[in-house]
Amino acid sequence: MRGLERSAAFWLRAYPPSWREERGDEVTAVLRDLAGDDARRLDTRTALGLLRGGLATRWRQTPPLWVYLPYRMLDIRVPERYRDWVRRDVTSPGHLRRNLLGRAWMFAMPLYVALTSDLRSEIVVTWTAIALAGAATLLCVRPDGAARRRLQHHARPSWGESRTVGAFVWVRTSRARIAAEPGARVLALLLAVGAATWSVAAVVAPTWLIVASVPCEPPQVACRAVDMSVAGREPSALGAVLLAVVAVAGVALAVVVARRLDRRLPARPGQPARHLLGLRPQARVGLAMWIVLIVAAALAEASGAWVLSLSAVAAPVCLLLLPSTVVLWRRARSAPDAGFVDLWHVAWTGRPVAVDRYDTELVPTAVLETR
Repeated sequence: MRGLERSAAFWLRAYPPSWREERGDEVTAVLRDLAGDDARRLDTRTALGLLRGGLATRWRQTPPLWVYLPYRMLDIRVPERYRDWVRRDVTSPGHLRRNLLGRAWMFAMPLYVALTSDLRSEIVVTWTAIALAGAATLLCVRPDGAARRRLQHHARPSWGESRTVGAFVWVRTSRARIAAEPGARVLALLLAVGAATWSVAAVVAPTWLIVASVPCEPPQVACRAVDMSVAGREPSALGAVLLAVVAVAGVALAVVVARRLDRRLPARPGQPARHLLGLRPQARVGLAMWIVLIVAAALAEASGAWVLSLSAVAAPVCLLLLPSTVVLWRRARSAPDAGFVDLWHVAWTGRPVAVDRYDTELVPTAVLETR
């Protein structure tokens, strides 16, 4: 790309993505013809004109603040006349970044409390871990599926409303489901890592975090304050015994799950309204991040660097669910046409596999007419 074209592309970013997609190449060609042969960048007057025109176009296409702010900050459904703008916003590049920035205000107060509390370093570490866990989860989510769900929330017609959204129309389509084998394999891996690391942390962690209610100082009427203190403890054999009991209960639960799957899976119905998907390539990075977070949290608690007793809850949960998840994985390998939701539904309810309903998506009207 020539320097002039790069300069034009930079200043054209002032326009909305949908406008650039429709007219960006045409405007760039005009600017290239008007500029001299030796021009390497746009002159100041042209650049400011593009900036002013882009901001004006964004202002005209954006809904008023009483619609925009609830949509961006609270994800509130917009009125019908603004749904074509929502479609462009959700399907244009940078939608995930705009969506996350719109929710950033929700973390302002918790972060302020964390930075001004006595346990500032511990809470900051906790919030950092939460942010990394959120990023790992987003890497495992398919962007097209997330965009479709947002469009269905904001732009799907209610009773009596038009099925068209601008030049697009809602049509019926098959529902995407995660295949049983990759879904069960990932869950089994995470539970195995959690069961091993958090069980060790629950037994050998040298500290407890004690939260107690104490009178205010100076004493006041009907005033109580929350006091957090750290108490040391020795590795307890009782904790290991309790974890062993939970593990035995997990094996018993796995036997029940195996019987349910053997009885219900062979008789599962056909799924004409479904197509199966594997994990997206970025999910491996997200899974690795989750494993690192689990191991780091367990090591920090076992060494006493982190005094929050997460392992007291996480270790029993992982030990209880791990045997059943291994059973799910083994059954999934013999049922390649099953969805992970089928195994999960049968395992925990014992009911037959339900037939999926069709999903909906927005399709250009011109494309629909050619079918």
